[in-house]
This record gives sequence, structure tokens and C-alpha cells, in this order.
Amino acid sequence: MKNQLALLVLLLATAGCQQGQAANNERVAPEPLVEAIDPQKDPIAAVKAKEKQMSTLTNAADVDRLRQEALALIGDAKADDNSQCRVTGFGHKPCGGPERYIAYSTRDGKEAEILKKIAAYNAAAEAENMRLGRMSDCAVVPKPAVELSGGQCKLVKHNSY
Repeated sequence: MKNQLALLVLLLATAGCQQGQAANNERVAPEPLVEAIDPQKDPIAAVKAKEKQMSTLTNAADVDRLRQEALALIGDAKADDNSQCRVTGFGHKPCGGPERYIAYSTRDGKEAEILKKIAAYNAAAEAENMRLGRMSDCAVVPKPAVELSGGQCKLVKHNSY
């Protein structure tokens, strides 16, 4: 009887240590904190849960504000020399990668600030895409070249075949 009890305690202790791991020692995702609500069985609760989820994360106003702040920092991308022109990804496609590219200038010495603001916008756009379950065409947008034209850094548009 004592041996059976000891064996049972040992098995329970071992099972507790294995939580979060599969049989082949790979980590597995934890169970969700909130059980999904079936919209067929309880449509009102499902809508309320979705609204709550959408209001707790980032929202479109935050993403738009970050976008506007990044564009304001970039301004007209004025430069004196082509070496002051740079190009970076702007936004986030739901499949990954930038939504588009944007030209900016390093002339005013604000490159670090510009890149930091763009990174914040890109992260917020990615979170918004995930939150809303957006999809895209998953096409890879090639990084364009940038050139100085009329005192401004501008993207070079390539002709498609």
C-alpha cells in the first residue's frame, strides 16, 4: 500500500514537471486563457468578446497617429547630395514585409529619430493587422533605389516588363 502511494505521488510530481512539453521534449503552447466562444451557440457573447479584444489592443487611431508623426519627421526629405538619401520599409503587410518603401534624408541629422518613429509605426501596423485578422496578396515588394531629384530624396520607379 505504501509503495502504491509513493508511486502515485511520484507519477503526479513527474506529470507536473512535464507540463508545457510534448512527449519528444519539444515545448508546446499553453492553453488559451480565455475559451473561444462559438458564435453559432452564443452570438451575442461572441460579438461582445470580439469587441473587448479589439478595444484592448492598439487601435486604428494610434496607428494613424504614428504614421502621421513618422511622415512629419521625414517631411520633404530635402538633401544637398545623393549620399544623404536613404530608403526604408514603411508599414507592414499581413503576410510579412513592408507595405511600401519610403525615401528620407539624413541631412538634418534626424536619421535615428526617423528610424525609431518608423519602427514604432511598423510595429503598430503589424499588431493592427494581426488584431483585425487582415490578409494580403503576400507579394514581395522589391526595395527601390533612391535618388536626389530637385533637392529631394525620391524613390526611383522601375518600369515593369
